[in-house]
Amino acid sequence: MALTKAQSFCKPQFLISLVIPLSLHSYVQQFSTKPSSLTFPSSLINDGTALPSSTSSFMVNLFVDSFGFSKQGAIAASSQLLHVKTPEKALSVLNFLKAKGFEAIHIHTIISKCPHILAANVEKNLEPKFKLFEDLGLSKFDLGAVISAYPTIVMYSLNKRLLPNVLFLKNYLDPKGFLKFLKGQGRRTLVSKRLQANVRFMESQGIGGSKLRALLLKRTHLFEVKSIRLIEITEKVKELGIESHFKMYSHAVGFMSSMSKETWQRKFTFFKSFGWSEEDIRTAFQKMPVIFCFSEQKLQKTMDYFINELKYDEKYLFFHPRIFCFNLERRLIPRINLLKVLRSRKLLEKDASLLTICVLTEKAFLERYVLSFGEEAENLLNIHKGNKENSRN
Repeated sequence: MALTKAQSFCKPQFLISLVIPLSLHSYVQQFSTKPSSLTFPSSLINDGTALPSSTSSFMVNLFVDSFGFSKQGAIAASSQLLHVKTPEKALSVLNFLKAKGFEAIHIHTIISKCPHILAANVEKNLEPKFKLFEDLGLSKFDLGAVISAYPTIVMYSLNKRLLPNVLFLKNYLDPKGFLKFLKGQGRRTLVSKRLQANVRFMESQGIGGSKLRALLLKRTHLFEVKSIRLIEITEKVKELGIESHFKMYSHAVGFMSSMSKETWQRKFTFFKSFGWSEEDIRTAFQKMPVIFCFSEQKLQKTMDYFINELKYDEKYLFFHPRIFCFNLERRLIPRINLLKVLRSRKLLEKDASLLTICVLTEKAFLERYVLSFGEEAENLLNIHKGNKENSRN
């Protein structure tokens, strides 16, 4: 009887024996210990019960018993492998991944996302690509995490796509940065045919050095968009008043690249519903372009709180759009409520601005507005903790 998915993960050493009859166990043992001397056992050819009559049936069993797939999922996955006539390649890939130290969960995820990896030639296709990533400094666990996140990466050509892009990026990222790139969102960008052209285009816009590195690490998707879309984005950013030599230019381009045209237009309309003019929206965008990436729910809640509860003019927020960057319940409301207490007790020698109390780290905020008040400190701390609890409920 086949183990459940959870059980198969707990006992990875039994994965192969689950799907292969006992008569083949010695073959699997030989394969596991001597991968370079693979032979095809006669039992697979001669024993009618050892191998289902069709390759798809064999692959369905393999997916169900070894990888914990449902029957329907196994049928769908095996349909991509109808050209596989024997278990040799699938077993070779499985053994290769295990030999690389991949966790059972990583192996399952890789097979789930990319079933056709089981048809890959280990020696010719997989081994050179894995070595490339290992040479970049990825540990066994990191390698498993990177490839399980995007297993298709190892199906691209080494010489036509992977190696050229790796060598290209080494001109911009140091070894530590490259690891961060791969462990972040860069694994998909690494195989993009648009990567090099988009990097060069951003350089032509005056974006280089630390700004370009920041985009590669934080706004990786920017380097996957079509060239015509990238040109549209940069022109739109300039139209909104942020020139390429401005500090916010690279940030604005990065943020805008994460949105479709439809999303951008919807956000623009949404800000107009606040009573902001197009010029007001331009002002807010120039100061803090990231606010266009926030959900409408988050923006609306913050706006409602400041206008309806605190009675601020809506123009205050487009002049100070950084307010939208902070969590309303965990930071803004508790700190504003404590500020009200300090004012009511006349503890402040000099009144604090709203923006000042918002931008401080929690440690700096406590030191300045709680712990500095001597005998009042304990009571103020309790009030602040209570405010934080209440605002979350």
